[in-house]
Amino acid sequence: MSIGQSSIIKTGNLRVFAPLAAVILTGTAFAETQEGGMAAIERGEYVARAAGCMSCHQEDLSGGYRVETPMGTIVARNISPSQDYGIGGYSRDDLADVLRRGVAPDRRLYPAMPYTSYRGMTDGDIDALYLWLMEQEPVDTPLEDETDLPFPFNIRTGVMMWNWLYLDDRDLPRHDDPVLARGAYLVNHLGHCGECHTPRNDFFAMQDDLYLAGEVLDGWLAPNLTPDPVSGIGEWSQQDIIDYLSKGHADNVVQAAGPMAEFVQHASSHLEEDDLAAIAAYLRTIPPIQSGIQDVPVIPPEGDRVTPQHQYHQIRAEMSEVMAQGDLTEPEQLYLDHCAACHGVTGQGQPQAYYPPLNQNAALRRADTTNLLQVLLHGVPAGKLARAPAMPGFADELNDAQIATLANFTRTTFGGRQDSDLTAADVTQVRDHEEEMPAPLRILQLAAWAGLIGVIALIVAGSLFYRRRARQRSFKRQES
Repeated sequence: MSIGQSSIIKTGNLRVFAPLAAVILTGTAFAETQEGGMAAIERGEYVARAAGCMSCHQEDLSGGYRVETPMGTIVARNISPSQDYGIGGYSRDDLADVLRRGVAPDRRLYPAMPYTSYRGMTDGDIDALYLWLMEQEPVDTPLEDETDLPFPFNIRTGVMMWNWLYLDDRDLPRHDDPVLARGAYLVNHLGHCGECHTPRNDFFAMQDDLYLAGEVLDGWLAPNLTPDPVSGIGEWSQQDIIDYLSKGHADNVVQAAGPMAEFVQHASSHLEEDDLAAIAAYLRTIPPIQSGIQDVPVIPPEGDRVTPQHQYHQIRAEMSEVMAQGDLTEPEQLYLDHCAACHGVTGQGQPQAYYPPLNQNAALRRADTTNLLQVLLHGVPAGKLARAPAMPGFADELNDAQIATLANFTRTTFGGRQDSDLTAADVTQVRDHEEEMPAPLRILQLAAWAGLIGVIALIVAGSLFYRRRARQRSFKRQES
């Protein structure tokens, strides 16, 4: 039975209902009820982590995460049990409607909230999530920003048409094996991986024939997760995937940054080893899709990887030696001035101190340089990944031509690429990224404005006609 408002006393929302339950139940019965309630709440927290709730709604559930879209900014709302600003008034079935249909008691949600994936959540997980959410401290403060979309996209009833077109059970790979089935559930529904890693059509619906083949979202590349050996994760071992999801880096060749680092921090790093293994196993079984213009494997095969070696004082000694040469090229000087102190003169990094090696690094091997330029421009804040130090961004220190030079130098020197011809214009595009609204949506917007203007014109014309007829009737009465 699902946990609704009528059954919650039996299952145990401990903060609100335990005193009443204590009157009804005594001894062993109450202890068993309390223990069952605690287990359900603990499961609910795990579901919240697996679903990435805190990645958008913050650890205190206060909301505020901004999703930049070509149509405007969508802001994640408060999902704490606040009666005034959050979901304190929701029933269990209200939460289910949000997760499965994108319908809240007071509004329709935009599909930036991944209900297209959450609709596959089990009743038991929704029950447990509801219990856990209602046990959290309410955040009784309004959001600083609200969702801000232009007309006609600010009319939320328009989402009904989008749901009619695209909200349906999707034909995704399924398995009878319990491990693969669990992995499929975590990837396709709870973890909603496809929401970022699947290309979308002009109306922002996922293209299931390219499921997990990669997409650029909010200025970051969400890479191909299919087991294609070149553009996807075909060369990733099972342990590589587990390490990446649990720690944000794998075998000194790939590190998470941007939105993925936030997902690792708030979500996947909290999952149990068995679930991480199930995710890895499932991803390695889905159909491979070759995407983009990648020409070498994103990370080298395990047998070709070089173990980085770093000795105490090595970087200082190497830098002193190179700086004494006095004949450095501009790219070499830029690298030594801004990168070598942490990543080493020869790109070996300092793995013991969590400064990643640049040799064979996935960010430098990718043909798509979106994420590399994002990191060079804006850096990586501390605290996103366990024990990982901050990397400074150079957006205010270097101009776009210098950043392009630095990217070209590191890609060809350490990334194993034969050439790299990034220009200042490429960097400017990433720095000032603005996604253009797809043509069909632009046409829809113009048509909506034209329709609105037409309606206003009709109302004005009708009003003028009515007033004219009224004056004519009045004039005739006066004449008679």
